Amino acid sequence: MRSFIKTFEQFVAEEAINAGPESEVVIDDMITHNGTEISSEEILGIVISSDNDKQVEDKIREKYGELAFSTEDISKVISYYNDYNAEIKEKEKEEEKEAEGGEGDDPLAGI
Repeated sequence: MRSFIKTFEQFVAEEAINAGPESEVVIDDMITHNGTEISSEEILGIVISSDNDKQVEDKIREKYGELAFSTEDISKVISYYNDYNAEIKEKEKEEEKEAEGGEGDDPLAGI
C-alpha cells in the first residue's frame, strides 16, 4: 500500500479557494451548527455578489437559517468580504495611478 504526503498548499487547496486568480484572500469551506457543509465556492459567490457586510450576513442567514452559524462564523465570512473588497479598492487605486501617469508613489519621480 502506498501512502502519499501532501504539501501544505495541496492540503489547503482541497478545502479552500482564492477569491480570484490574483487574490490573496483564501476562502475555506464551512460547516453549520446543524452539520450542513457549505463549499468555499458558495461562500465566494455570496461575498462577490454582496454590496456590503450587512448584505453578506443577510444572505447567509436567509439561505441557511438564522441559527445555522455562530457569531464567529459570520465574522469570518464578513472578514472574507472585507478582505476581498480591500483588494478590489487597492487594485482600483493602482489603476488610477497608472492612468494618471504613475506619479504619487515616488516623491522623486518628477525630478
